[in-house]
Amino acid sequence: MVRTFSKSKRDKNMPLFSREFNQAMSFVRQTLEYEKNNADKIVILDYIMKLVKEDIKSDLLSTVIYQPWGFEKRINIPFPLCYEDELGNQYTLEPKANAEKEVDLKTDCVLVLAWDRERMRNSIKNIFYNPFRYHDTNHLACYFEYIDLCYAHNGTHSISAGLVHRKGTIVAPNVYDVRELFEHIYTDGLNWYNQHNKEKLSPLFDFRVGVLFEISKLKYELEQMR
Repeated sequence: MVRTFSKSKRDKNMPLFSREFNQAMSFVRQTLEYEKNNADKIVILDYIMKLVKEDIKSDLLSTVIYQPWGFEKRINIPFPLCYEDELGNQYTLEPKANAEKEVDLKTDCVLVLAWDRERMRNSIKNIFYNPFRYHDTNHLACYFEYIDLCYAHNGTHSISAGLVHRKGTIVAPNVYDVRELFEHIYTDGLNWYNQHNKEKLSPLFDFRVGVLFEISKLKYELEQMR
């Protein structure tokens, strides 16, 4: 099933998203409860994260095929860039200095949403017959390390074709370390919340982004126990 995330349809599907998020996190809690070895726990958490990444990536890539012309699904930067600490001090998650990430379209997880069928057809043919050519003024993306997730917000049709044809690389000039958010933000799969006062911050465009974030927090905690 392809999920649509326009405001009106998202409101109708919110119970479904919440249920799927809760089921995923139930699997995670069972893993932490029944597995006694931290290394084994991390292996299983990594497996779940890889599966969820493939699921959301494929879902977004297929939208232009399954949805009608002019569909309303939208995506945005996956994680909040602003947060507050326990004292109410406000911070912005800044890109790492002098850091960039080369993203391999053959292997890396890129969240990208193509929206025009004609442009998509042209990109499919072009990338099939020719090498993928990266253009820094067109292929715009940012990268979230530790979760190992790229979000592309321009050049979406050629990037989509490159992902499916498994050809090419792009560069994400802005690299964010999401571990900075772990102590200050949480999600229920529908919205982001301030960890300290439970204030609602913003909605998620996809519950699976929330699954990845919450699993990453748990994985990080396990790694600190080594």
